[in-house]
Parts: sequence; structure tokens; C-alpha cells
Amino acid sequence: MLTRFFRQDRITVYLLVPVLVLLLWPGAGTGGGGYHTAGLPAMRQGPEGMPLYGLIRPLLESSPWLSMALGLLLLAGLAHSLTRMANDSELYDRRTHLPVLLLPLFLALLPFGLVPGPAFIGMWAVVLAMGRTWTAVGHKGILSAVFDAGALLGIASALYLPYAFLIVVIWASLAVTRPMNWREYVLPAIGMAAVLLLCWGTVHFIEPQAWKPAASMHYAVDAPAPKPAHWMYGVVLIAVLAVLSISTVLSFAKVYTHSVMREKNIRASLLAFTFALGLLALFAWLLDHRIPPVLLATPAALLLTYPLLPVRRSLWDEAATWSLLLLACWARWAG
Repeated sequence: MLTRFFRQDRITVYLLVPVLVLLLWPGAGTGGGGYHTAGLPAMRQGPEGMPLYGLIRPLLESSPWLSMALGLLLLAGLAHSLTRMANDSELYDRRTHLPVLLLPLFLALLPFGLVPGPAFIGMWAVVLAMGRTWTAVGHKGILSAVFDAGALLGIASALYLPYAFLIVVIWASLAVTRPMNWREYVLPAIGMAAVLLLCWGTVHFIEPQAWKPAASMHYAVDAPAPKPAHWMYGVVLIAVLAVLSISTVLSFAKVYTHSVMREKNIRASLLAFTFALGLLALFAWLLDHRIPPVLLATPAALLLTYPLLPVRRSLWDEAATWSLLLLACWARWAG
């Protein structure tokens, strides 16, 4: 029932998003503990982010309840943008709202996944940039589209600097979908550089010491560490994710094989996007032994939609989504 409800293309699915987030919110961390004791310290001692995040952070830290409300709105907005990007660019065989369900579930499975940090907020601009690029594929004049995509990546980078690396995904998408045109490769870089230079100039004029690109990616030394999960939770989580991963690979390969050329190109771009976010996650781990959860949850939500989209395996689909929901509740309420 849960999978079938979100599988449809109806705006009413968003009515369940607040209920879902409130169910998964306690602690905004791991092992329960309540938002007052986990989520807010995690935000205050998390990465400072770039200057654009510095404008948002005081508002998020002003009150636990205000932060929870803003987090709910940000998550709903990110889930909507992710779903719209996937549907408009025809990543799937038909329109669906399954990413609206899967994104909060995957975020809740990860430590502090629902805390609206710089990478979390910046992902919104990243998704818009990818959607702007992929929906323009197949059109003749896309110079404005790729410039807009670069500018959106600039906004994302002004929140979380490593997102600047994702310009390679735009270049990869152009490489697999269009003949070589040097202007289409230069304009995204110009758009991103223009936003970052404008941001740097403004910060340098108002408060020069606030521009610390290297420090923007580091957690504080006394940042709260995730509580160790119960060993049984780890075993069950690994088993469920292993089954879902195998199903995702098989389903994606089957869909890719039967796709027309344009669909193959878009889905190849999705793989490039997933690989690039994986590299950013690896970089974050090597840098600080912490991975922003949204870097893993976003591609996971997009890819797991493939095995859940067909309607002929309703029992398996429901078992998969309910398993994720129960594991997410376990991670939030246990302890």
C-alpha cells in the first residue's frame, strides 16, 4: 500500500511527507535521544559551510522547533525537486513520486541525516542544476540552460564548496548526448565562477575573514560523534541494503538495455552523477571521517526507484519499503 501510494503521479503524496518526517525526526541523529540533545549540537558543531550557509545557519540555530520546521520544509522541497527533475528528464518509464518516499527514509538511516547542514541545503541547487541540464538534452539551443546549471552549481558551492566538482557531471552529460561544442562546455564554468566571484566580492567587502573555503568543509573538533548502532541493527541493515542493491543493479540494467538512445544517454548521466557524489563522499570521509548523508541518500533514492516502479511485484515492493521504514524508525527511536 505504501509503495503503491507513492508510485502514482499525484500531488497528494506530499500530504504524507510531514507525517513521515515527524515520525523519523527524533534526535535527527542516531539512537534516539531527542532533537534537543542530538540535532541542535550536531548543527552547531557541524561544518561551518561557505558564506551563503553562514546567512542561514543562525536562523536554523535560533530554536529547535524552528529548525525542525525549516528542516521539514527543506526536506519536502528537496524531495519535490528531486522527483520533478527525474520526471521531467524522463529518467523512468513513467512519472512517479517514489523518490519523495525514499529520500527521507535513506536520510533517516544515516547519522544526523535529517539535520539541514550545508551539503543538505546545497543539494537543492545541485538537483535543479542537473534537472536544467538533462531536460535541455535534445534541444538545439541549450546555451542558456547550461549557463543556468553552472550558476546553480555556483549557488550550491557557496553553501558547500565540494559541489563545484559536479561541473564534470554537466560536461559528461553533454559529452554523451551532443556533438562537441566548446561553448557549451565553457558556459557552465563561467556561470559557476560568476556566482562564486560575486559571493567572494560581497563577503570580502563586508567581512573578509568570513571567507574560509578550506575550513568550510571541516567539522569542529568536538563535534558529536554518531552513537554506535546495536550490532543486530547493523546486520539487518546490511542484509536489506544488499538485497536492494542487487535488485537495483538488475532492474537498472534491464531498463537501460531496452531504452532508446536518448533515454540511455540520460541514464548514463545519472550514473555519472552517482559516481561523482560517491567521489565527494569518499573525499569527505578522507578529510574528516564524516560523510554528509545527503551525498548517499540522493542517488540511492533515484536508483532504488527502478526496482520499485513495476507494478507486477507488489508484495516484494511493499516488503522493501516497509523494511526501510522500520529500520529508519529503529535508528531514530531505539536507545
